[in-house]
This record gives sequence, C-alpha cells and structure tokens, in this order.
Amino acid sequence: MAIMNPLRPRMGKRTTLGIAAIIWLVGVILSCPMLVFFTTFDQILPEGGVRVVCYSEWPDGPTNHSFQEHVYNVVFMFLTYFLPIGSMTFTYARVGIELWGSQSIGECTQRQLENIKSKRRVVKMMMMVVLIFAVCWLPFQVYFIVTSYDPEITNKPYIQEVYLGIYWLAMSNSMYNPIIYCWMNSRYVLKSIFFLN
Repeated sequence: MAIMNPLRPRMGKRTTLGIAAIIWLVGVILSCPMLVFFTTFDQILPEGGVRVVCYSEWPDGPTNHSFQEHVYNVVFMFLTYFLPIGSMTFTYARVGIELWGSQSIGECTQRQLENIKSKRRVVKMMMMVVLIFAVCWLPFQVYFIVTSYDPEITNKPYIQEVYLGIYWLAMSNSMYNPIIYCWMNSRYVLKSIFFLN
C-alpha cells in the first residue's frame, strides 16, 4: 500500500493485529479436522515388528473413501494454494506495474538509472517468489486430490517415497525466499560470499 499510495494513511496497529489474528484463526480452523479425525493403529509387519500408522477416519468413511475428506481437500487447496497465489499475483502485479513504469522527469542521472534498475529487479524478484511458491506447493496439493479420486494409488510401490519427496518440496518453499532475496539483491554482502563475486 505504501508503494501504490505513499501519501495515504497507513494501517493502524489494531487493524494489522486484527488481520494477523484472522489469518491465525483461519489456520487453526483449517487444522481442526486433522486434530479431530486423525487416529493411529498398530500394523503388524511380516517379520513380526510393529509399525504405527497415522490415518484419517472421517464420519462418512476411512481416508481416501470419504466424500467429506474430498471436500476438505478441495477447500484446503483453494484456501492454501489458489487464494495465496491469486492474492500475491494481484498485489505484486499492481506493485510491479507501479515500479516498472516509474520514470524520472527529464534526463536521468546515473543514480536515477540505478534506482530504476533496482525497482525492476524487485519486480522480477516478486515474480520469482510467486513462481517458486506455485511450483513447490502444487504437487502436494494435487496428491491429495488425486488420491481421493483414486485411492488405489496409495498402495503402489514407492508411493511413500514419492509422498515424502512431494512433502519435502512443499516444506522447502520457505527456504527459497531468502535465497531469492540474496541472489537478486545486489546490496546483500552475503551474496559476494556465496557466489564469490
């Protein structure tokens, strides 16, 4: 908001805290079905060992056979994947258009040219953040939708390893943002250490 309307009053502390509280509340509500409907059982292995398996037991049936679970997965995907991508794309696009199109009046000095270049680098950085988020989280979201349509996939060989890879990719998203910021920002001193410039 400060970039788009620098003279408009900023959000107050109470408004900011209220928005943060709503986001946390939605997160807690989204997690409640996992707390209520997930349980464990002991699986006896052929060699005599015991493996504890965690699975969901919805009111209308077990995991991958429940319509309620399917609805939950679709809502979860919308709220945690499409909504963030949509809001980031919209807000970053507006900021990007403002930054990319900003020009100095008259002839530009070297400093003004560097400032324009820096603004354009920020736009590219924001686009990269959205793209990385989309790539990292898409397989995780699709996995649960696909397994609710075809539960037999969960019995395929190596599906556990595939799921762990998908899960790792999704969770690794949070480590990429600092790398992107460092890589695309010339002011970072650490960049010269990592890339030996």
